[in-house]
Amino acid sequence: MKQHAIALALAALLAAPAQSAIVSIVPSVSSQVTGSQFSLDVNVSGLGTEIVSVIDLNVYFDPAILAAVSITLGPGLGGPWTDLSTLLADSFDLFVYSNLVDPFDPATDDALAALQADGSFTLLTLTFDAVGPGISEVSFGLGANERDIVGRNAEFLAVTYNGACVAVNSPTGGNFECPIQIAEPGSAALAALALSSALWAPVVLRRRRDRAS
Repeated sequence: MKQHAIALALAALLAAPAQSAIVSIVPSVSSQVTGSQFSLDVNVSGLGTEIVSVIDLNVYFDPAILAAVSITLGPGLGGPWTDLSTLLADSFDLFVYSNLVDPFDPATDDALAALQADGSFTLLTLTFDAVGPGISEVSFGLGANERDIVGRNAEFLAVTYNGACVAVNSPTGGNFECPIQIAEPGSAALAALALSSALWAPVVLRRRRDRAS
């Protein structure tokens, strides 16, 4: 009976488009030359009254063209944060969480909300080296624990993700150019995460403990 009720709720959720926050890599199109260093912002918008309390994302790129250099947390996040992110050969493995929020105490969400920018702000700034000529997508991972944003009450937010493109040419010239960027379509499955957040929240909390140990 319970499974039937959940199935009906999911069907209703998927039948109507859910309002989603948007996480975008900005600028969406960038032109660089080999040997240069540059940054892209990971921005969030459309939060409404929601907050961001945990960021668990993987951002991938072509390691023959780009190299990860550093991660800077956006000032709009508010308050102290713990950053357990890792720079990998082909990606940024981003995992950061607010030190103000206790997932078992909803009142602490308000403490973060009082300090966090309203509605939209920069989550992180990613810095790259342009190491070789070519065109590299900069995109969010699709696997488990690769595109999760947690808001109030330890619940996953429904989010639409938009990646970027970087074209790198030699300082002496080249013909690499990014195509016009098209927003990555929102996934109904991502919207459905809000319904099952009670099941998924322990996964994030367990990963938080594992990484901190």
